[in-house]
Amino acid sequence: MKSDPVDLTLFLAQSVVDQPSLVRVTRRGPTVMVRVGPGEEGRLIGRQGRVIQAIRTLVRAASDPRERLNVDLDAPRKA
Repeated sequence: MKSDPVDLTLFLAQSVVDQPSLVRVTRRGPTVMVRVGPGEEGRLIGRQGRVIQAIRTLVRAASDPRERLNVDLDAPRKA
């Protein structure tokens, strides 16, 4: 049984950050976009990108192998 990549990403991201109610996960084609609260991007990325890479690995392993998914951080653009 394969799980929904959006639900799995939401669960994993909420487990990492301090303000789980501010986590938003959307899907844009083959990319799952994660938005977190202000100042929490670093917690999701982790040291040298280890946390976001682990999330990517878990989401890919739990999804359909024919589907080439990517998990990316949806950070607001700075003016």
